[in-house]
Amino acid sequence: MRTGETGLNLIKGYEGLRMSAHYAPSEQWTVGYGHTETARHGMSVTDGDAERLLRDDVKPIEAIIGDTVRAPLNQNEHDALVSLIFNIGEDNWRRSTVLRKLNEGDKLAAADAFEMWTKAHVNNELTTLDGLVRRRAAEKSLFLMPTDASLVVPTSDVQPAPQCELDYVSDAELNAKPLVDFDAVKAERKKELTSEEQGARTRALFAATQALSGDPSKMIISKAEEHADIGVTVGAVLAGLLAFALTGMGAALLLAQEFPAIAEQVGFTYERFTAVFDNLPMWLSATGAAMSYFILYILVKRTARHDLKRQRARDVARLRVANK
Repeated sequence: MRTGETGLNLIKGYEGLRMSAHYAPSEQWTVGYGHTETARHGMSVTDGDAERLLRDDVKPIEAIIGDTVRAPLNQNEHDALVSLIFNIGEDNWRRSTVLRKLNEGDKLAAADAFEMWTKAHVNNELTTLDGLVRRRAAEKSLFLMPTDASLVVPTSDVQPAPQCELDYVSDAELNAKPLVDFDAVKAERKKELTSEEQGARTRALFAATQALSGDPSKMIISKAEEHADIGVTVGAVLAGLLAFALTGMGAALLLAQEFPAIAEQVGFTYERFTAVFDNLPMWLSATGAAMSYFILYILVKRTARHDLKRQRARDVARLRVANK
């Protein structure tokens, strides 16, 4: 099988074109699209020369694939392998996981193994390089791309499982974990702590203790808790204003009923309250409903705050037990 234009263009894109010979970090001269065999100092090429040299360079790779791969390959798979071998070399290819998985008939595992070849030695340190990561991704994508689009299996009805993430923890496992891992705390006690770490632990325990002391000036709360407290305060003020208005209305009606002479002197005559009496059920219902809402809102917020304080109390108690 010969390398197609797609494979050649992939190699060109990641090798880059050098019209003049360049001394690479691998301590060899390179020219054109990564050509090294005949490259030498002062050598220069044209676009046509670079194209011809590239086609000559991939012919031995095509022979290597024919000699080493026992699995059938389509054009895209073949081209992706040519690009990979062009970059990693024959020796690395022969001992690669990509080749082993291909010959085992596991093409998906072979595609995943492309991503193993993303590191190089930089200043004598093995480092993952951006260019290699991108090239391996492009080669893997080409390797997995079918030559017949009708072979593509739709995945609209299938969603990836959360277990794909290496650090995935299920909700059941997360909920089953204790709030404080005493084994981990005891293990931490055996470690030698610096003075800064000891000071940080002491300050954290002191802050938690002060949060439970009942002194609002010393309570440490989050922004969300602060906003909840503001909401409780606003609800209490509105409920108080409604209660005050309802009390004032009742006092005015009582004055007009029981002490009509005094009510007339201050201008609270019966005629003035005719409209009020006509709409009294509506006013009482609206005021009562509003007061009930604000009072219920206050109770819910205070209950949540009480639960939070109890949770903090348990945390401090467990920390004290663990530090004994």
